[in-house]
Amino acid sequence: MHIEKLKYFIDLYDCRNFTETAKKNYISQATISQYISSLEKEFDTVFFDRSTNPIGSTEAGKIFYDHAKLLLKQYEETKEDVNHTKLAEIPKLTLAYTSLSDIKLLLPFISYLQNQPQTFSIELEKVDCKDIENYVLKGLADIALSFSDEFASNRLVKITIKSGTYRALVPKGHNLFDKEVIDIEDLYQYPMLMLSEGKMGTPYQTMQERSLKEGFFPNIARTVDDFEEGFFYILTEQLVGFATDEYTLDNLEGVIKSIPINSSQHTYELVLAYQFDTENEALVQFIKQLKTYLL
Repeated sequence: MHIEKLKYFIDLYDCRNFTETAKKNYISQATISQYISSLEKEFDTVFFDRSTNPIGSTEAGKIFYDHAKLLLKQYEETKEDVNHTKLAEIPKLTLAYTSLSDIKLLLPFISYLQNQPQTFSIELEKVDCKDIENYVLKGLADIALSFSDEFASNRLVKITIKSGTYRALVPKGHNLFDKEVIDIEDLYQYPMLMLSEGKMGTPYQTMQERSLKEGFFPNIARTVDDFEEGFFYILTEQLVGFATDEYTLDNLEGVIKSIPINSSQHTYELVLAYQFDTENEALVQFIKQLKTYLL
């Protein structure tokens, strides 16, 4: 039984005419007749006496009429209450990101939000670097956290979260491991590991261009699709990897060392990017709170 169709039964009971009931509901008379017949079949009884004109109601029809009005009223009130709940739901924004270490940089701000009269929620979605700009442009995410190089569209507004330099990740046993600072000319003498171009996107090309500006061509011995996976090959194949200066080598002390690179052009800027014409109320609130926090 379709509760919303109980209105057909109630209207027919009130006007006692199939034609008028059909007109009132903008459907065919045959549809009304089929619905009433299926209802009578479901309850194994007859609700209307069709031998009279106008049609009459049986005793079962009278009982069903009273209950049908109550059921329909409860159904409509339930729908209304649910719709009100939807309207009252906290606005949501989706934040795309490429690295868990980047998300960690946002945690102080998130903690700050917890103490504000916050009226929105945040959902996270991890994506590859090469896809992150399109996630925002196509509306799959409201805002994205990644390197500035990833966002080339003039439709995007960027807010800098952190900037700095890249460091070399050097494994124990490597010739550079005991150094406190690595000169750029020494760095390029050794085979390197990089996140693959398919995963990095634009920053991969940027890295090569900056290397050429420094007068060197990087010897990339291996690429990986997962940043954390790279630590295994850095150690086992004695490769030099790279990470931002804020990246912490949890549980790798004495095994892999993060070393500053002297006079390097390899810098980064981590940004939050979003469409300038956004109408997402949650995002508007998020940006307002972020700008206040950064002041």
